Amino acid sequence: MEQTKVTYKIYRLTGTSILKSEAAPTCEPKTVECAKEVLKWLRGRGIDARFVAEFPDRFIVRISDDGLPEWFLKSFSEIKPRGVGEVVGFDEGDLLYRFDDMGQSGVPYDVLRYRPYHCPALRRLSIEIYYERHEYWDALKTLFNRHVDQPLREFVELVPKGLKDVSDLEGGDVRLALLSGETLERRIKEIAEMKSRSYNGLSTLQLVNGDKLLGAVGGRGEKYYVANLLSGLLFKAGCIPYYVELPTQTLSIHREHLKLPRALYVGVGLAKAGEEYMKGLAVLMTGHGNVVGYVDKDFHIRGKSMEFLEERELEEFVNEIKAKLESYRSNKPELIVVVRSRKFHIMEWRTLRRNFARHWLRLSSRDLLLMSSYRYVGIGRSRAVEVGRTIVDGGLHGVWLVQLSKFKSAVKVSYFYTGNDATLPLAAYIYLRSLDFTSLTQGRTSLPPVKYARNYLKWLKHMS
Repeated sequence: MEQTKVTYKIYRLTGTSILKSEAAPTCEPKTVECAKEVLKWLRGRGIDARFVAEFPDRFIVRISDDGLPEWFLKSFSEIKPRGVGEVVGFDEGDLLYRFDDMGQSGVPYDVLRYRPYHCPALRRLSIEIYYERHEYWDALKTLFNRHVDQPLREFVELVPKGLKDVSDLEGGDVRLALLSGETLERRIKEIAEMKSRSYNGLSTLQLVNGDKLLGAVGGRGEKYYVANLLSGLLFKAGCIPYYVELPTQTLSIHREHLKLPRALYVGVGLAKAGEEYMKGLAVLMTGHGNVVGYVDKDFHIRGKSMEFLEERELEEFVNEIKAKLESYRSNKPELIVVVRSRKFHIMEWRTLRRNFARHWLRLSSRDLLLMSSYRYVGIGRSRAVEVGRTIVDGGLHGVWLVQLSKFKSAVKVSYFYTGNDATLPLAAYIYLRSLDFTSLTQGRTSLPPVKYARNYLKWLKHMS
């Protein structure tokens, strides 16, 4: 597989003694204070770098055409990346997508060919299509008939309904609204209120810009457009479009990875207004990808970071999540994974571990994983590098960088984990990406169910 140009490499500071002769700071390498001084000194000498907050002696350095000076290479040792498959035992290309009637594929876009893996509707699923202009409905019907195979067209029924006013979208089962860009912008507050009321972990109201839909017809990506739309509608209707199967034959040394389909995932999103958190949301999702509930909570925490800084607020949030999960305990998940887009603070780890991994043994007897991910720097496609790992408060704490084959840059995965396999958080990231039924593109970096939580909060902001 062709590799993208590597723009950054990861180095560990081995000591500051060699830098002393260059008038560099002499300090304890593993402290944030030292990292700031070294970083300032490096940038003053033309080296574009940053340090990793969780492991302050690790530096991410931009590679120029001129390379790095000899004195730098004597003071820093490179932490070399490896192939994703070599690290984890599989990569995203090894996943198998299973559909109904034994249909299987190596790509999720075959949602256009096969009936869903599981669906509450036994014979036929009806989806109401509200269109503001008739040409929007004609465009959707054209795409549906052109790309959706007959077995699925016999299962999914699109029921067109002319839209007199956006108030027609209130209530009901899963429904799709084809609105003009002008209406979406002008009536955004009313639409946001209806969208928010439609949530029960997921919204049953799907909105599509009809003008963009018209532009998709005849385009190179129209097949992928309708596949994403159809998969999202099936998901909102309570279906599981496909089951993601791990390549078990390659996981002999990573047995913990087999817990991922049997895990329970909690995606956390927070919204801010000024310097105060106003809303928190947790979306609960199984390892098959179906949403089983959500917790909506108001907060009043001040501070600039996205961490919970007051233990009482986190305790209250956790207690509500636990109450919601009581109805799920009979399924006995082997792993609870709490996911969000910002790194977890050590205090949060202590609070969550105390609540989930110790006191709540009837749900999870052993393993808890806290994981956050967000875009970072380019390290080369299909590569992963372990930035650092340490033992902290009854578990592992570490940071990975991973750049999958379709990614333009790497993703930073920071985690706390009670288990033993330090590669499981990386495997969980790859696995979770595949469970985003609302966006099938291989280039996506965000993760469900935290993505669903943030989408809900985004609509709430439109209401203010």
